[in-house]
Amino acid sequence: MTALLSRSAKSLLLASSLFLGLSSAAQAQASLECGVYKSPDTSYQIRVLSSNLIQKTGLGSPELLYYAIEGDKLSYFNIDLDGGDTYKLPADGKSIDVGFDFVYSLQEAAPCAAPTQFPETKVWPLCWKSDLMTCLEAYGATSLLELESMCNSGMAFACKRLPEAYREAAGIESSLFGKSDPLPDEAIASLRNACLNGISASVCNTVAAEAWNAGRYLDVREIVQHTCNAPIGDSDACAIAASLSKLTPELLAQPAPASLPQGTFTAPVGAVRELIFGADGIVKDGDGFITMQARQEDGLIRMQHNKGGDFEFKPLGDQYLLGLDYWNQLALFSRTGD
Repeated sequence: MTALLSRSAKSLLLASSLFLGLSSAAQAQASLECGVYKSPDTSYQIRVLSSNLIQKTGLGSPELLYYAIEGDKLSYFNIDLDGGDTYKLPADGKSIDVGFDFVYSLQEAAPCAAPTQFPETKVWPLCWKSDLMTCLEAYGATSLLELESMCNSGMAFACKRLPEAYREAAGIESSLFGKSDPLPDEAIASLRNACLNGISASVCNTVAAEAWNAGRYLDVREIVQHTCNAPIGDSDACAIAASLSKLTPELLAQPAPASLPQGTFTAPVGAVRELIFGADGIVKDGDGFITMQARQEDGLIRMQHNKGGDFEFKPLGDQYLLGLDYWNQLALFSRTGD
């Protein structure tokens, strides 16, 4: 009997050990260390910020992913782009398999920030748990006040919906590829705060475009510098910030010259990033593929392009051209040659 009990006890102990081992393995599988993850096969990187927030960088601006782990799956919702998917998590807790044979491994460990807490609005559970169309329909029908609340809580997709909502509320028409009427000052101020108090590149890029459209160029300089700085670290914003660092109240007050400029002007952004002005008002791009005729109207320089309208610039003295049209938002062209 004693031997039987002993064998039973051993079996129970063995079963308990196996259970604890499986439990520990599951826990290890369901964890992810914070820090920077990189893959040898790509220049992209994944930064695990907290137990439920990831920043992914690659082509374009960084993106924020809200995530949860179940077993060996990491399910996420792209807060910037309104979409979700899953990654695989190897058991080591230090790598992320994003598919297509790309595995990101932890390269630089970092302390975890506090987890992101989103309010339980009627929209967020649908976006997190349902399909994309259900999510879009839900917040498309959300009130302006609810959108503002969601935006202020860090839901970037709600912030990006706000400019259109502000225009609808104010009866302002919007244009897809033209220059929309500017938003009211209070709307710009609200969006600016959402950018500066958050870490979403897409929100800040949206706000920068709206502030530029409203002629608040010095606000844009501040916004793009914030987008360039850590923790956002948008490299495209850094190039724009360096260009706009020259913008001052004094430069913006420079009068327009009496005649069209001559020489070469360049900018880090814009539909055409190099403009070569000839003596006869003919303007070519740097590659020589585009030829336009510049004209002066109301102190501005306009040139018709093949996109159905005019490129429009405000001369700031004889050294700079400020882009005013949709295609040249955030562009400050500097003279680089005669």
